[in-house]
Amino acid sequence: PPPPTMTVTPLKTQYLLGDTISIQCSAPWTTERVQGFQFSGRRGWAMEVRTSKRSYIHIYNITDPKEGGAQTCCYIIKKAEGPLCSQESKAIVINIKDRPPQPTLTLKPSSGLTIEGQPLVFSCTAPEGIVESRFYLYREKLKVLEGISITTEATTAQFLVLETKQSHAGNFSCGYEELTEGRWIPSYLSQVREVLIKEPAPPPHLDMDPATGVVDEDHPLQLTCKASRDVFRPQFHFYRNGLEVSPGQGGIRIQKLRNGSHMLVSRTSRSFSGNFSCGMEEDVEGTWVVAPRSRAVGVTIRAPLQLLPLVVGGLSGGIVLLLSFLLAVCLWRRQRGEVHWKDFQNKEDPSSYPMVKVTQGEP
Repeated sequence: PPPPTMTVTPLKTQYLLGDTISIQCSAPWTTERVQGFQFSGRRGWAMEVRTSKRSYIHIYNITDPKEGGAQTCCYIIKKAEGPLCSQESKAIVINIKDRPPQPTLTLKPSSGLTIEGQPLVFSCTAPEGIVESRFYLYREKLKVLEGISITTEATTAQFLVLETKQSHAGNFSCGYEELTEGRWIPSYLSQVREVLIKEPAPPPHLDMDPATGVVDEDHPLQLTCKASRDVFRPQFHFYRNGLEVSPGQGGIRIQKLRNGSHMLVSRTSRSFSGNFSCGMEEDVEGTWVVAPRSRAVGVTIRAPLQLLPLVVGGLSGGIVLLLSFLLAVCLWRRQRGEVHWKDFQNKEDPSSYPMVKVTQGEP
């Protein structure tokens, strides 16, 4: 069958996103009965309409630049072998202005990793040459309309989240709309940036050597403060009775570890007794976020043992013990002697007998 005619309304050299156009396809007068129309675009789209009318108007709103390009139509007639599409109409070209180019999205902190409660700043920058625009921030491709403050300057907008929460984590992008012919045309969205929100750090762990916290005067003491996690670069502080202890004070040395810190005291003094704790800060790209302090531990510095009095006392006690022992032996031996002479009481003194007689057993 011969081709239909195709017209477009309104007729423009360039269409904008959001424009509504009407494309009319009209079949010539023939004896064949029309069963419908088919519209197609050279960019791969097609649409078929069932109708017995000899003319059909396809109305649609332009939402994507890909909807433009050369377009044709044909009408469908019924044949014995089945439906048959006529020759294609003369093509009409729908020229659609592309979206404004995508902006650039940057974050502060640049890594997108921060701690709950800290601020987060998104900067959306459009290309130069944009005369009038308005910006939007998107989370998971949905506009963020609450919980942010917006500052716009020339071709850049800043979105400030004053206190981040776990709900602020996710994939973010930004875009802008450019005012063209009285209509706001949305740009392509920026690249996606991921935001991760960590919970505030728990208190660090404080250990000491000796573990009892009791140290003899002039003996060493060591306190070790360790971070409870390894996410951000830490910085440590030691406190005595609530006041920070400075290196060099009373012979104190601070030694850094990979994820902790030592406080070393080579010779302690009596005045060093007290309650000790430590604190930690985490570096979030130049912002030091303070964590709660550790538990407090008590340190007692005791006076050295008086060795000379102890030695003298020990010797005196030994001498007294020895003398007591000797006196006891003497008394014991004397007591034994009394018992020996008691056996001869009321008897004759053997010393009065001649030794010969005693030996012979004479009476």
